[in-house]
Amino acid sequence: MNRLLAVRSLVPQTRNTISTSARLQVENKVKQNQSKFQTPDGKPVHLKGGFGDWMMYTFAMGLTAVGTLWSCGSLIKMSFPKK
Repeated sequence: MNRLLAVRSLVPQTRNTISTSARLQVENKVKQNQSKFQTPDGKPVHLKGGFGDWMMYTFAMGLTAVGTLWSCGSLIKMSFPKK
């Protein structure tokens, strides 16, 4: 009987603490991002995000170059018969 009362006393507290509404309102930055990406400054759109975009672009292009060279090397290696 005491356990039932202990559990029953916890139920209203948990019902009040669980909430589906957001506690902090998030600022809408769509207009700010649109103005940043639409400025005619000569940069391509995939590099206008800053240093992080530049690093991802450089890494992807480097990985592409290494993969292409590796594939060409493998094709050249396979084109000659083994001795």
